[in-house]
Amino acid sequence: MASPFDALDELVSSAVQTAYGEAAILTPRVSSQYAECAADEDRPAVNVWGVLSAGPGESQIKGQATGGEFSGTTRMHVMRAEFWMTAAQVSGLGFAPARGDRISFPGRPGSPVYSVAAIQHTDMGDTALILVREDQSE
Repeated sequence: MASPFDALDELVSSAVQTAYGEAAILTPRVSSQYAECAADEDRPAVNVWGVLSAGPGESQIKGQATGGEFSGTTRMHVMRAEFWMTAAQVSGLGFAPARGDRISFPGRPGSPVYSVAAIQHTDMGDTALILVREDQSE
């Protein structure tokens, strides 16, 4: 039986999905260190629903310093992107998303295609796919 907290989490997650969610296509791929990612024959592409969060961020480069220890003085401005899915959405996939999988957003014409760089799970079962933009120069 679900706790009152679990029920509240499900209610809030559903509200967030309804207000901010959008359709995406998750295409599983097999990663190889020395070859381009290829389609994964064991995991079919699926339509998913989640919340894309993309915006500017800042990252500090920590290197070695001597003397006064000026750590963190070099900063890079970056674009951060992640795609959040509820526990119910993830359990309905039939497979676990993996690093290297491709995700695209058909409702956003001209939107870049992303690759999953990392996967973060919460203790409530939600999943955030950390995304990197794929090179489309081909």
